[in-house]
Amino acid sequence: MTRVRLNRYQGAGGAMLRAAVNLNEPEMPPWPTLAAPLEDWRSWLATVWADDTFRLAVSSASPDLARRTESILAGRNPKIRRVRRAALALARYAIRYAHRPTPYGLFAGVALIEFGGTAEVHIGNRHQAADRPDPVVLDTVISGWEADGERMADIEVCVNTLAQRRGGRVFVPSEGASEFSLALTPALVLVLYAARAPIRSAALAVKLSAEFPDTSEHDRTKLIGELLRVRLLRSALRAPATVTDPSDVLPPALRERACGTSAAPDLRLDAAVRLPQSVLTEAETAATVLARLATHPNGISVWHRWTERFIERYGEAAEVPVELATNPEEGLGFPDGFGSVSEPPRPMTLRDRLLLGLAGTAAVEGTRSVALSGAMIEELEAAAGTPAVTAPHLELGTALQARSEQALTRGDFRLRVSTVSRSAGSMTGRFWHLFPGTGATYTKLPTVEPGAELVQLSFHAGRVPADLLTRAPRVLPRMISLGEFRHPGDGVLFPADLMVGVRNGRLYLAETATGQHLETLTPTALNFLWNNYTPPLARFLAEISRAAAPQVTWFDWGAAWTLPFTPALTHRRSILVAARWKVRARDLPGRTATTAEWADRLRAWTVRFRVPDRVLLAEDDQHLPLDLRRPRDRDLLRAHLVASPIGVASLYEAPPPDADGWIGGRAHNLVIPLKARS
Repeated sequence: MTRVRLNRYQGAGGAMLRAAVNLNEPEMPPWPTLAAPLEDWRSWLATVWADDTFRLAVSSASPDLARRTESILAGRNPKIRRVRRAALALARYAIRYAHRPTPYGLFAGVALIEFGGTAEVHIGNRHQAADRPDPVVLDTVISGWEADGERMADIEVCVNTLAQRRGGRVFVPSEGASEFSLALTPALVLVLYAARAPIRSAALAVKLSAEFPDTSEHDRTKLIGELLRVRLLRSALRAPATVTDPSDVLPPALRERACGTSAAPDLRLDAAVRLPQSVLTEAETAATVLARLATHPNGISVWHRWTERFIERYGEAAEVPVELATNPEEGLGFPDGFGSVSEPPRPMTLRDRLLLGLAGTAAVEGTRSVALSGAMIEELEAAAGTPAVTAPHLELGTALQARSEQALTRGDFRLRVSTVSRSAGSMTGRFWHLFPGTGATYTKLPTVEPGAELVQLSFHAGRVPADLLTRAPRVLPRMISLGEFRHPGDGVLFPADLMVGVRNGRLYLAETATGQHLETLTPTALNFLWNNYTPPLARFLAEISRAAAPQVTWFDWGAAWTLPFTPALTHRRSILVAARWKVRARDLPGRTATTAEWADRLRAWTVRFRVPDRVLLAEDDQHLPLDLRRPRDRDLLRAHLVASPIGVASLYEAPPPDADGWIGGRAHNLVIPLKARS
């Protein structure tokens, strides 16, 4: 009898299309050679920059590059090295213009997807751009206002809830992973107490005057301004992350100044897309297989070690305030790697050995793709271990490959998985403001622990330029606010309201006042491993409830990742991971080699490793399509290798040329939220 496995996941609603606006690259003349004179490079730039639509898109995405290009064309930047560098940057944007679906400014946008019977696709040209102030400009304008005591008199301020007392000092997160440290003076103790809830700046100054009458008004105002500058105090001028346009809370005069420049806009596509139900079913299957093949089916080691330390110190029955547990002097601090990446190398596992054997066999046989059978999946699943629970929800990022709408309707398609996010809302959340009401689909997501309440996590990014990446409208009745200006009440919880405990060896988060167990929904795509973009406490609260759940990600080759080649892995109609090659700078000529010498060596390498001409160059989680037959694309690869700190480039096999036929040849990506079946 054939054993039938049901999918662990089902659609959660709110699926999103991410697609390029343009179908073609701007007109580009032949790429100049490395030894070409300055005028050839300037002529190339002039031709590409003459495309009005392309110029507008680049100017919106990178004002610096636009100014540099204009300067070169005006003859004010004669150094050929700088001109060539600008041409390479513009060439990357030219490829992104038509071939990268990641939403960014006027290059690509988003639309909602429906699942039903036959495939129906319509994409018009009446896209809607949502402009918001540039975060860096906005921060500068607000900081100038906060430094003016007279203007701030009626503005409320409160203590940053991310501030932490340690050893007679107060530490508060600063830009990136750094932090400010201030001595815990009597005046600072008063501020920490008086501003624990929002208070007018003038009223706070009055309290300082009453307690320290010998101080001058200037000194008191200066102290408050300095505490605002180092972020120990947060003012009402800084909108919390659930306000999608941060200029909405500003006084009219300040708003007018802040809106002088805009960040790259978010684009709502003029699109109506319905896909066959079979596409959603295939996505559910792919997510189920990736969950079964997870490298860490019962959580990752840093959380296991922290849990063990918690039990050793407090016992299994204890419930400890979050602020105490995460204090490195009075409690345990954060898990390893939360301040800086410090995860030690893990030992070779049975799963690693199986995958090394699979990849090695494919390389010897010259096979680019391996179809995973049920038996192979079961063997790899058993090698990693059986999960105790199921990850409650996630988002699957995938490209849909089909020659036409008719082929798609017939079921003649493939899904190519590009990424899996840690939870529903991670990739879609920052676009909820473009689709009012969409966030409501996330209110019924399951939790790891039955009966736990799902609450939304709201916080500012650790770096000002990334501020808009954590902004998403409020979709849940209750929320946890970190490091923001907020008034108590209205279902808002702060770190002081939370405690952490252990049950059956698994960590949980709970509300101190009621004991209600909580799990967080964190609608941001920020990679938590980038410690300088995410406050450690935000990562702690986002991960703690799922610390012992399977860490479902894109397929992880483990130790086999170090190999120069790994094949594509497929299952049914899904490409779980594409074929991948690693080219090292040391495999190719150095910087002094001519263009012809470098191209000849690259060609020899591609023949030896059976690398196709059309590949995707991986840059973090982004892929840049390259055709290694073209001089421009080879120079882009060469520049990438020169800039790489490890001198390595990862190249993935590109999809077939007609893969986007169902959507008119438009580069695209689907983001499909999925939830665990009950």
